[in-house]
Parts: sequence; structure tokens; C-alpha cells
Amino acid sequence: MKHLHFATALLLTGLACGIAQAADIVVIANNANNNIDKAFVVKAYTGDTKYWPDGGALQLMDQQEGSASRSAFNSGVLGKSDSAVKAVWAQKIFTGKAVPPNLVGSDEDVKKAVAANKNAIGYIDAAAVDGTVKVLLK
Repeated sequence: MKHLHFATALLLTGLACGIAQAADIVVIANNANNNIDKAFVVKAYTGDTKYWPDGGALQLMDQQEGSASRSAFNSGVLGKSDSAVKAVWAQKIFTGKAVPPNLVGSDEDVKKAVAANKNAIGYIDAAAVDGTVKVLLK
């Protein structure tokens, strides 16, 4: 019985850490871009829009499948599970309606890609933000 309580406590601690981590994800863009809202980010990351409000072609940066940042972004910002987001993109790709985001390796990789491309957008842990990118959504 002690082991069950300990396992339950570990599980709950892990869930709490996951929730806290989700709150630490921020959406970033190149410093040249204007602010956008959450609805725009959701449309972009579900393939429903391909362009910035000013007409520039969006360049979406996505972290590797299975990464904690990606899961936190999917659930915290998009409101979907990893598998639900994967299903959305599978349908968009199959029907030719959208091109999936560019896969990058880490928060640092996303930050570098976004800083180097005026039309790029991505998400990283808030602790990784510096002056090279602009936070669009917390």
C-alpha cells in the first residue's frame, strides 16, 4: 500500500510539473513582426492560415515529436493532444491544403531560425527568450 501511495504521489508531481511547464511556453517571432493573438497562432499551427496579416508567407517552426516543449505547446496553446495535432496535419498534407511546420531540434534551434527569418514563428521555453526574438504570446 505504501508503494501505491508513493507511485500516486510521483504521478501527481509529474502532472503538476507538466502543467507548470506548459505555462512557460511562449510563441516567438522575428523582431520585425507585429503582435498577433492566440487565435492567429492556432490557425497557423493547424494549417488554417499560411500568411501573416501583412501578407508575408508564414514559416512555422515546430519542435521534434515527443519533446516536452511541443507537448506543452500543443496542449497549452492549441488545446489539442499531440496525436490530435498530428491527425490535423496528416489530413492537411494529404489533401494538399498545407505544408507542415519545419522541424527543428531545440529551443535554441527554434530561436536561431526565427531570429534569422522575418516570416518565421515558433515556440520555446520562456527561460530561453533573449533580445534576438520577440515574444508574441505568453
